[in-house]
Amino acid sequence: MLSRGKTRNRSFSLIGPAGVLLLMVVPTLLRLFLIGRFDLGNDEAHYYMYAVHPDFSFFDHPLMIGLLISRGMAWWGQNEFGVRFFAPVLFLLASLILSLIAWKLYPSWSYVLTVLALLNAVPLFGLLGSTLMLPDDPLTVFWLLYLLVFLDAIRRLPTLTSGGKAGVWTLLGTLFGLALLSKYNAVLLPLITFGILFREKSLRPMLREPWPWAGLGVGLLIAWPLFYWNWIHQGASFLFQARHGLGGFSFNWVSFYQMVLGQIGYVSPILWVLLLASLFVVIRSGTPFPEDEGGLRGRIVLWFSLGPLVFFNAVGLFHPILPHWPALGYLSCLLLLAALYQKGKEGTFRTWTRAGVALGAGMTLLVLLQVTLDMIVLPERFPQHIRLKVSSPYLEVRFRPVPRWVDITNDLFGFRRLARHLAKEGEADRKEWSFYDSDHFNTADELAFYLHAPDRTLCLVHGTTQFDFWTPPSQFIGRNGIFVSTDKYPTDPRSLYPAGTFRKIVAEPPYAIYRRGHLARIFYVYRLIGLEHLPWQKGERAQ
Repeated sequence: MLSRGKTRNRSFSLIGPAGVLLLMVVPTLLRLFLIGRFDLGNDEAHYYMYAVHPDFSFFDHPLMIGLLISRGMAWWGQNEFGVRFFAPVLFLLASLILSLIAWKLYPSWSYVLTVLALLNAVPLFGLLGSTLMLPDDPLTVFWLLYLLVFLDAIRRLPTLTSGGKAGVWTLLGTLFGLALLSKYNAVLLPLITFGILFREKSLRPMLREPWPWAGLGVGLLIAWPLFYWNWIHQGASFLFQARHGLGGFSFNWVSFYQMVLGQIGYVSPILWVLLLASLFVVIRSGTPFPEDEGGLRGRIVLWFSLGPLVFFNAVGLFHPILPHWPALGYLSCLLLLAALYQKGKEGTFRTWTRAGVALGAGMTLLVLLQVTLDMIVLPERFPQHIRLKVSSPYLEVRFRPVPRWVDITNDLFGFRRLARHLAKEGEADRKEWSFYDSDHFNTADELAFYLHAPDRTLCLVHGTTQFDFWTPPSQFIGRNGIFVSTDKYPTDPRSLYPAGTFRKIVAEPPYAIYRRGHLARIFYVYRLIGLEHLPWQKGERAQ
């Protein structure tokens, strides 16, 4: 643990197995207590739809997240707790694996505790990755398992028999395949692996052996559902990921600052700086781990850190990325920062590391309090333009309204109450209202979950979405529906759909959601009377 001394009680010490156990179990129990207390996030509702539409893969992600949510709901019911159950469980498992890696690199309880303290202090991991059900959750487990096996085997591989090498690479290939079934980011695992084999002179002869390539083949074979789904759907997911993750290449300052500031916020400012500084220190000075003859293990961890960070931030220079995409690089880099902390003497670096942990933990706690208590109320407007004048009035200030969605915790509230409101208004009666619709897939996902209508929810838009692979909209020709949009994605279906799509569209009064007395979000509800024909012909992919 981040502690100035080694003061121990003879019968009990937190700088030991007890401390490690507490730092894993207590936060897990707290997360299990919290995960059912707020609405699903937009992405979580989308992955719920995976669970109720089982398939070999999906338009934007592989199948693992859907399988886990399906199992969670089978145990705990269709509710927020059931959807999120595996988030803290997988984070606990990831914490255990990371502890094993830490012990292998630096066999010291103090080091293991430092790694766990850093892990829980980073909001991206200690909050988002441990309470929200995302594809990154299982990916993290398989990524760390892969790193654990690779670190354990890499020194012994040159001396193993052919059978031993085959076993190691089969295991690594299996973990790669499972990671690839979790999220496409796993493609970095073989790239990093072969990069290490090529870069390390002592390991380079392995590239001439069949076993690494056989391991790669095993991984691709295990991930066959992903390739099969894309084969029968003309590569739809691969093409989407290519556009979504790479897209057009043109530098944009706004996207660049959003990428950098987003990562700083997710990691916390001090720890972000220290993690990057750790990379430079290790590159310049070599391995920070004891008993690492030749520095091989240090370079392996460096590869697993730099791989995601360099790849995704390089892409982000020319195409917008989401701030959490390089997360696995920061996760691996925690091992380097903790080792430098352990090796360093009392001074500025250790002081700043403790300050970083305190700030990160404070940010995490603040977000939790905002979610549960809504303590911070944003101002209704902010100054957009300020100008000094030589005549009265000497100061001219123009204000702009603050969008309610700036407080991202507002996204976790509202749809549950909207569902009750629609039921009260008779708009949840499936005999009268056959389907629900929205122009944004996240809104449609939330409607499907809270109205218990996954097979009656559409996303009628011009472009392709995952909904095009699920419920065929043609079955609702001649039927009535409900259209919902939010103040974050405000859309009037009367201007969205071509004339004649519906016999009539009637706007209902907006439904406002309040948190502790102040406005949090607004829903716009429209009655869609008589679907005459589909607005755009995209093909009934779901059939």
